[in-house]
Amino acid sequence: MRRIGWFSFVTLIAFLLLAAVGTGPCAASNVRVLAPPGFSVLPLLWVQENKVLPQVDLQIELSPDHQRSLGLLATGHGEFLVTGLNVGAKAYAKGIGLQLVNVNTWAIDYVLAKDASIKGWKDLVGKRVALPLQGGPLDFLVQYLVMREGIDATKISFVYTPVPQAVQLFALGQLDAVVIPEPQVSQVLSSVPDAALVLDIQKEWAKWHRGNPDIPYVALFVNKAWADKNAIVAAQVAQAYAQGVDWVNGNPGAAAKLAARTLGLPADVVEKALRRTKLRVYDRAHTKALAEEHLEEMLQFNADLVGGTVPDEGFFR
Repeated sequence: MRRIGWFSFVTLIAFLLLAAVGTGPCAASNVRVLAPPGFSVLPLLWVQENKVLPQVDLQIELSPDHQRSLGLLATGHGEFLVTGLNVGAKAYAKGIGLQLVNVNTWAIDYVLAKDASIKGWKDLVGKRVALPLQGGPLDFLVQYLVMREGIDATKISFVYTPVPQAVQLFALGQLDAVVIPEPQVSQVLSSVPDAALVLDIQKEWAKWHRGNPDIPYVALFVNKAWADKNAIVAAQVAQAYAQGVDWVNGNPGAAAKLAARTLGLPADVVEKALRRTKLRVYDRAHTKALAEEHLEEMLQFNADLVGGTVPDEGFFR
């Protein structure tokens, strides 16, 4: 057998190492995340600030326009997207190549009122109640729960208006109740006299779902074509996101300060709001079961919410 010279041996090893690096994380080091400026992006902001993934250049673009972000992902101008579960399901039904990485937000919505006599759904009959979007996810939740209680929804005067306007009208006494998410809940409770939390949407949901209060609200999606080519990096980002969720849950004070720095939200309000927000990453099987059940119920309420069908197996990463 011929012996390889020392110089040739070292050269060969260096070449192999370079080849390995070229096909590893560095080949896909630029990772763009499109997300709304909410709690669901805090885990990624923590990952970015603390360089949890030193081999990945994590670029986070914040925008409240979910459709714009979805369009960027669909055209290859983003690798990950944070948006509502049903938004991703609807996009998948339209043929957009994305997959569900995780559902991360499971509790966020509440009903506020000033009238001390309002304690349950039946007390909203004849009242003016604000919801952000007719036919939207929160409208589905409220209509579903009202129906389950045996109440005729037409007996409640629903006012569909964006959350900021709803909060203003509620403060002025022009609405009897508002259904809004955190952190707006904490902002209203701290600034509107006599405002009280009268219904926890998650607890109401649990009554009809085996005692389980988890509602799959917000999810992390990935561009499938990119993830298939960069499976290692995609998995690393997903794992780091889960670590970020654990950090937020274990450090609400520090997470509130991070939100104040990066999202422009008051730290004291965020810390209160996080107590009523459930961030959690479950395993694939559990997430899939809850997501499919929720999307099926959405489909029965308004097929357009999910694109006319519940996603197939290819929807789940």
